[in-house]
Amino acid sequence: MRRAFLHLAFGTLAFSFAGIAMYDWSTLRYERSVAQAVAVAAVAGGNKPEMKGKVDGAAEVRLARAVSMSKAGDYVGAQRLYDGLVTDDNDKTIQTAALFDLGNMHLREATRSGAPTSIQSLPMLEQAKERYRSVLRIAPEDWDARYNLERALWLAPEAATDSNEPDIKKQRNVKVRGAQSEDLP
Repeated sequence: MRRAFLHLAFGTLAFSFAGIAMYDWSTLRYERSVAQAVAVAAVAGGNKPEMKGKVDGAAEVRLARAVSMSKAGDYVGAQRLYDGLVTDDNDKTIQTAALFDLGNMHLREATRSGAPTSIQSLPMLEQAKERYRSVLRIAPEDWDARYNLERALWLAPEAATDSNEPDIKKQRNVKVRGAQSEDLP
């Protein structure tokens, strides 16, 4: 009995470590592919002055160029590239990645510029919320976009809408001359 328990415990532990190793491997693989794409974008001229106006190349290269521009601090150029990726007829994964990164860029700028509820950061938070909602319209299963939308909504909650609809109880209140309200059905 004890031997079976030890084998079961060892098997469970080995399976857990294998799962952790697979997760770390996939994360490392993703980070390497992003680093490689950023390197390709840098080689393709992502930050060179003569390449500022050009947005040619494959969608993946333009996405990597936009990521590198965003990290370098060129938010206007990065936004232009992201908007181009969203409006072009690209793969849905490229569009969702561009929208998600654009929302992240706006959210990062809103939180970097001081208090998140300041007058300068509110438009950026609204743009970030709009981008995350666009991502969720395309891919409703994207939990990262859902979390970031919740975070943006927490920083700048939606304004409560004023309804001009009259109260239903007042509409149903019937007044008849000569009768009391208790007499009516």
